Amino acid sequence: MPIDIAISPRTASERKLSGERVFFTALAASMLLAVLIGFGRTYYFRAFLPPQPAVLPPSALVHVHAALFSAWIVLFMVQVGFVAAGRRDLHMKLGLVGLPTVLAMIVVGTLTGLNLSKRLAGMPFDPFMMMALPLISMVGCSGLFLSALALRRTPGAHKRLMILGMAAMIGAAFARMPFIPFLIGAFFLPNIYTVALLAWDVVSDRRPHRATLAGGVVVLGATVGILFVWQNPLWLAFAKWASALVS
Repeated sequence: MPIDIAISPRTASERKLSGERVFFTALAASMLLAVLIGFGRTYYFRAFLPPQPAVLPPSALVHVHAALFSAWIVLFMVQVGFVAAGRRDLHMKLGLVGLPTVLAMIVVGTLTGLNLSKRLAGMPFDPFMMMALPLISMVGCSGLFLSALALRRTPGAHKRLMILGMAAMIGAAFARMPFIPFLIGAFFLPNIYTVALLAWDVVSDRRPHRATLAGGVVVLGATVGILFVWQNPLWLAFAKWASALVS
């Protein structure tokens, strides 16, 4: 007597979960690619490429900064991979190193930004104006990362804030791509991740997630918002004062 084995189709929630994992993994992978392309010729693969007169040689602090932020990006990708593979247990365990890493990034990233005026001395633009890019983006990404870690037991908010935290700092990579104008890469392209998340929220849940809205505002302030600050006399006075603290 033949036996029929019925294979039930995946439920709507299972399909959504699968699609969500693919979507967030794709966003994370695009960020890793942006970092490799943007910093490849100016840092990672610098030794294998012809010298670039406009690129300053890295200082010891820049090397520490690069090592720490590169480690964070690797951690970010591994964590996304664990979630995509359904290993939330490993994701939670490895997440314990997230807070000390973010705190170290805040310290080193701030010191690197404050030292930027020295590294850019003699350039045909105001180095104190340019300090707004690393320092303001540092405030934005660290705030989003700390919020994401505080909401680690709320998956929907946690993963959105993590993506947006990366978006707040990814402008430095886009700005270094030779085929993208500096202003577009540094200030506008990072916001494409907010748009992508909003589109996903609307398609999957019919409304934007609160974390997407709140985090998107922070990313906008940490990118486009810099354009309204960096030439302001108050900012320039603050930048000169702050850089003197580490001189």
